[in-house]
Amino acid sequence: MKYVSISMILILPYYAETLCNHIHRKRPKPTYKNGSFRISVYESKSHLTSSESIRSKVMSSARTSDGYENSPVSSAMDLDISEMAKRILRSQSNKNNKKGEGSILALKDGLTKVHRNILSQTQSRQRFVTGQDPLLITVKENPTKKWLQKNAATVQLLVNGTNIDNSWASYDRFQWIDNSDLGNLVEQHSMFNFELVAEINIKKPGYLNILPSNSAGSSAEMRRMILASKEWDRWKKSSLYEQLVHEELGKQSASRMSSDRLWITGFTLSGQSGYISSLDVKSGRIETVKDQTCRAIRWPNESNSVPKSLFESQDTSSVNSTMDDALLVSDGFLVPGKDKGGLYVVKKPGDDDKEWNVCLTGGPSSVAPPEDSGWFYHRSVWIDLTNDGRKSVLTARAKLNGAGSSNAKTQLVWLETPKPDSYDELSGSPLEEDGTPFDPFNGRHLPWKAHVLTEGPDVMFSIADMDTADDTIEVFASHFFDRKVMLYSIRRGPKPEIVFERSIDEKCGAAFGCTLANLNIPNKEYHEPNGRMTIDSGSTIPTLRARDSFSHLLVTSHECRYTEGSENKEINGGSLFAYRVPSNAKNKNAWKFEPWLRTTVISDFTVKGQLSNIINPGAPGFVYTFYARREEALNPTQRPLIAIAGDCAESAYILRPIRKDDANDPEAQYKVMCEIACGSTVGSIGVGYDNFMHAEQEDDYAKLYIPCYEKDKILVFAMGSGLESIDHNGF
Repeated sequence: MKYVSISMILILPYYAETLCNHIHRKRPKPTYKNGSFRISVYESKSHLTSSESIRSKVMSSARTSDGYENSPVSSAMDLDISEMAKRILRSQSNKNNKKGEGSILALKDGLTKVHRNILSQTQSRQRFVTGQDPLLITVKENPTKKWLQKNAATVQLLVNGTNIDNSWASYDRFQWIDNSDLGNLVEQHSMFNFELVAEINIKKPGYLNILPSNSAGSSAEMRRMILASKEWDRWKKSSLYEQLVHEELGKQSASRMSSDRLWITGFTLSGQSGYISSLDVKSGRIETVKDQTCRAIRWPNESNSVPKSLFESQDTSSVNSTMDDALLVSDGFLVPGKDKGGLYVVKKPGDDDKEWNVCLTGGPSSVAPPEDSGWFYHRSVWIDLTNDGRKSVLTARAKLNGAGSSNAKTQLVWLETPKPDSYDELSGSPLEEDGTPFDPFNGRHLPWKAHVLTEGPDVMFSIADMDTADDTIEVFASHFFDRKVMLYSIRRGPKPEIVFERSIDEKCGAAFGCTLANLNIPNKEYHEPNGRMTIDSGSTIPTLRARDSFSHLLVTSHECRYTEGSENKEINGGSLFAYRVPSNAKNKNAWKFEPWLRTTVISDFTVKGQLSNIINPGAPGFVYTFYARREEALNPTQRPLIAIAGDCAESAYILRPIRKDDANDPEAQYKVMCEIACGSTVGSIGVGYDNFMHAEQEDDYAKLYIPCYEKDKILVFAMGSGLESIDHNGF
C-alpha cells in the first residue's frame, strides 16, 4: 500500500506540523507522509478526530469497565458504541467550527517564539469573483514557493494577466460593488466566487470520476481502519474483529452514501502500466490499486461503478441503488502498444489482500476470440438489454487496421452477462450448477459473449428512452472517425437488435463528447406517459439521473466545416454544439423524422502542441452540465452551468446561461464565465459537493477537480456565492 503526503500550506505547513508533533512527542500522522503523492491544502482548519481512534477508545473503555474482553459481543453493545461514536464526532465537529482561529492557536502551545512564527506564516487566499464579462485565469508555477517549501503548493493564479491581489475581480476587492449591482449579478446567475483550495500531486491524471465512498474502495477503507487500530492488537487477525468493523461500516452506510470518493485514472505513451487511484475527499487519503492491476490495464479511461447484483431480485429497488466494491474500467487507446484494450472489473480496488481483476473481453491474451481482440474502449454502461433482469454491458469500441483514421473499424456492442444455472427457492439468489453462489466474474464464464449491434459508434455515447410506451431504448453516439452524430433505437429482448437509426448531424466534424442535458427552465418534466427520459446521460457528473427528462444533446467536435444557416462560413477550431430534441404536440415521434436544431454554443478551440499530445491531438474534450449548489442540483429552478474539458486546448471552461429571445434556440445560449488556462492537457473535469478536507469553503457549493496531465497534479477549486453575508464555515 502506498501512502499519501499532505502539507498544510497557509496555516499548518508540513514541517511545522512535524515539529509540533515532535515537541509534544507524538508520532506524525501517516496520512500526511506517504510516498509519491502529495496534497497541498490552502487555508486549512484543524483536524477532526478520526472515527477509528474514537471507536478504539470507546471499545477499550468498554472492555475495561464491562469485562468486554471475556464476554460475547452483543448487538446492543455494538449499537451503543456506534451511537456514542456519532455523538462524539458530532460534538468534536461543533467544537472545531466554533474554535476557528482558536484551534490554530492551540497548536502553538509549547512552541518557542521562532517556531510560533513559522506556524503562523500565511499567504493571501487565491479567490476571484466572476461577473458579466469573461475572466481568463492563468495557472502559473511559482518556483520560489517550490524551492522554499518542498511540500508546499506551488500554483499562482493570474486574473486577466494580473496578480490576483491587484485584480478588480479579487474576492476582497470585489466587495466595493453596491448592493443593487450585486443583486443584478446574482439574479443573472453570473456571480460566483472561485477559490483554489488545494493541489493534488499525482502522476499523469487523465480521467476523473466521483463515486460514493461506500462503493468502490470501501474494502480498502475498512482494511485501513483495522491496521490503524491500536487498542485491539490482540484481535487484529480475528474474524470477530473484522466482523465488528464490517457491522460498524454498515451502520454508517446511510451517512456515507453522500460522501465523495474521487477516482483518478492515468496513462503514459511509453509506460507499460496505467495508473488507478482514489482520493477520499473528506480525509484526503489516497489509495492505489495493485501493480498487477496497473500492468493489466495499460491505458485506463473512464471508470464506473459495478452494481451489487447483476440480476433482478424481489427487491428491485435495492438492486438499482446499491453498488458493489468494484470498478468497471474501459481500457485502451490508438497508440501502438496500448491499442489492445478491454473492459476490466476490478474487485475491492485498493485492498492489498483482497483486490483482483478480470477482463470481460479477454484482453490482449489469447483467451479472447479473434474478432474480439485488438479493440480499445472509452466508456461502458450497465444496462438490461435482454429484458430479463440481467444487467449486461453496453459499450463502443474501435481499432485501427493501418495508419490513419480512415482505416478505423468501429462498433457498438453489448457484452452478455452469463446466465445462472438456477435460483435459490427461498432467497431467489442465482446459483452455479454445483449449487454454490453464482459468480459471473468467475473464470469459467470468461470472456463474456460480445454481440455486435452496429458499425459506427467508437468513443462516447448516451442512452435514453424516447418513448416509454414501446419496447425500445435509444443510443446517441458521437462518431469520431466517421465525423457525424447518430441515433439508434435498440429493441430490448432475448436478442437485442437495432430497429431504427437516423443521422442527427453529418457536418459536425470529428464528434467526441456526447451528453444529454436539460437546458429548459425549470426542469419539471419527469417520467411522463409516452415521454422521453434519461437512462444514462453519458456524463460522469450525474446532473441528469435516471428517469429525468432532457431537452438537448450536447456534442463536442474537434473541427467543423460550417456554422448554422450558412454552409459557406467555416468555424475555426473545435466547437460545442447543442441539438434541441424536436417537439411536436401532434406527433410524438417528431424526434425520428424532424431536424434536430443545432446551435453553436462556443467555438474556436485550438490545440496547443506538446510532446505528450502529438498522437491525435484535439480540442475540446468532454462536456458536462452542473449546478453551483447541491440544493439546486437536486431541485433545479434554473438552467445549469456548463463545464468543458479543453483537452489539448490546455484549459477548463465554465459557461453560464444567458438569454437571447431572438435566437432560434434561446435555451442554448451560453457565455464563457471563466477560462482556467492550466498550461497542460485537461482530459476531464470532476464536480462534487462534499467539502474538500478541512479547507475553508462554503458548504454545499460545487468543488471542481481539474487535472493537469503534464504537471502531474489536480487543482481543486471551491465555488461560493461571492457574497460576504453568507455565513458558512467562517465566511
